[in-house]
Order: sequence, then structure tokens, then C-alpha cells
Amino acid sequence: MKEQIAKIFSYIFHPLFLPVYAVIILFYLPSYLSHYQFVYKKGIVLVVFMSTFVSPLLVMLILLNLRVISDLQLSKREERFIPLAIIGAIYIAAYFIMLRLPVGVPSDISNFLLVSSIVIFIVLLFNFRTKISIHSAGTGGFISYFLIFFNKENMSETLFSVINFNFTAIHFFTFIILIIGIIMTSRLILKSHNLKQIAIGFLVGFFVGIFSIFIN
Repeated sequence: MKEQIAKIFSYIFHPLFLPVYAVIILFYLPSYLSHYQFVYKKGIVLVVFMSTFVSPLLVMLILLNLRVISDLQLSKREERFIPLAIIGAIYIAAYFIMLRLPVGVPSDISNFLLVSSIVIFIVLLFNFRTKISIHSAGTGGFISYFLIFFNKENMSETLFSVINFNFTAIHFFTFIILIIGIIMTSRLILKSHNLKQIAIGFLVGFFVGIFSIFIN
């Protein structure tokens, strides 16, 4: 039973979903990004979804059909090189495409794709020695990117209210940390990684996310 629950969380918070989740959250937090029209937000989310989820998934399915990889989870370290390189290239391409979209894309949106692509290539380099957790790397980059964003936008008070309950930045990051803990536990339950590989993955993502403070 717990293995099934772990699989569900691993799929829901698959690294390919994180850019879409991040963009949706960025647009609806009480910052300058929330003032964009809904049609614009929907269009950007769709572009991110197609470029960071659909395109990589199609590549993975092709590689699976060609038997370059054994499964979509990339469970074998030696099979990770080609898909990670291709997905990293797709993310880089998506970043530059967003920079050139006629409608204009806020840097806080496009920069998440840049950070994600850097994380992917660093994971690829680590893969020569060990199979670090891509899930952990993704969540590490996710939380540190939002730490930088919250600090830059000075969002320390109420984010929104639900039935007289004020949801603050502290609640936001507590929730994110809880989700990260569940994801890491799920990867351990599924025996996809050991604790060291999960920890290294998180630290890689976290410090790359912190690097976003230097990106304009």
C-alpha cells in the first residue's frame, strides 16, 4: 500500500511538472505578476507545459520505444545520459524562445526554466559517478527559487485569506517543506535512491536556485 502511495506522489511531483507548478504559483502570488490578464497567464502556462512537459515526455517515449531507456523513471544510471542531455537542451531552447516571444515574458518566469536547465546538466555531470535524485534536485531548486523571489518582492505578510485564515509566507514554505519531505520519503520507500543520493540532489538544486539571485 505504501509503495502505491509513494508512486502516486512521485508521479504528481515528477520533475517535469515542477516548471508548470512554479509558473502557476508565480502568477497567483500577490506580486506584480498577479496583475497580468488571465488570458496572458493561460497562454504562458500553456507554452511552459508544452515545452517542459509534453516535449520531454515525447522524447522519453521515443527513447523507450527505441529501447534506449528501460522505463520513464530512468531507474538505470547508465540510461540517464541521453534523455537528460536532450531534456536539458529542450529547457534551454524553451528559455530562449520565451525571451523572444512577442508578448514578452517576465524574467521571473523565464529564469525558472534557465535554473531548471542548469540543474538538469549538473545532475547529468553527477551521473558519471552516482545516480542522484532528480526529484530532490527539482524540489531543491523549486524552494530556493521561491525564497529568492519572496525576498525580492518583500512578500512576508498575508498571501491570501481563506475563511478568516491568513495564509502567510511562513505557511507557504512550511507546506513546500512538507511536500519535499513526502517526495524524498517516497523515493526512499520505492528504493529509487539512497539517502545520500537524495541529499546531494536536493543540495544541487537548492544552490542552483540560490544562483538565480544573480540572474537579471
